[in-house]
Amino acid sequence: MPVKTVDLEPVSETQFHEIDYKVMKQAFAAHTSLGRFYDEDIYRNELARLCRIAGFESVETEVPIHVSHKDFCKTYYMDLLVNRSVVYELKTVQAFNGSHRLQLLNYLFLCCLQHGKLLNFRTPRVTHEFVSTSLNKNERFRYRLDFDHWQERNDESIRLKAIFEDLLEDWGAFLEASLYADALVHFLGGERIVEKPIDICVRGEVIGHQKFRMLNDTSAFFVTAVRHKADYQKHLANLLGKSCLKSIHWINFDKYDVEFVTVT
Repeated sequence: MPVKTVDLEPVSETQFHEIDYKVMKQAFAAHTSLGRFYDEDIYRNELARLCRIAGFESVETEVPIHVSHKDFCKTYYMDLLVNRSVVYELKTVQAFNGSHRLQLLNYLFLCCLQHGKLLNFRTPRVTHEFVSTSLNKNERFRYRLDFDHWQERNDESIRLKAIFEDLLEDWGAFLEASLYADALVHFLGGERIVEKPIDICVRGEVIGHQKFRMLNDTSAFFVTAVRHKADYQKHLANLLGKSCLKSIHWINFDKYDVEFVTVT
């Protein structure tokens, strides 16, 4: 199995909210007791302690999710799992942002769950956000591949495409882009071989060095999940023009579309 975690018991949205109502009482109590300025793990441990006292069937912290493909493996950790059903991701930030929602969605997709919640303990009162998805595992495999703007310029770009297609067949789409990128780095030889500093030049003068994930001496690759593709490609072209690179192979997730683009 490409994903391994504890045995889970998916619940309906109504059941989720019934559990969550009781958990939130304990979250507010933890915040009242501790205040705003502790580290995330302090709030996690205190919320777990209070939930156990409140009588929940199961309360687990830092629950691992192992994602694998052949000899590649990456492990994520869910902050709090209640009754093997409800996932909570705890934060101590000024405000939630898109990356926090995507992180929790990634956990839900991997665990084949549909409902979870973000909790932020840094704010004057606990802020919280319900995160839900209607996507199930089967739907994540209904992706569409677009090679209209892809150039197989060398053996390395052919291999990159083949590896990525293999990952999609095993994992499906919609998972966080960095997971696929990390797997590519692994199968292309590891960070020590793939990640290299490249000179950045303005008007012929080197103004610094930036690390790229490289296919070979003149080609880099990116994996993203962006909606404003034209703007992103414009900036990739700018990056290309101020380096010694000859091409960037860009793979982008846009909902069900997986687009392969070569920027030259």
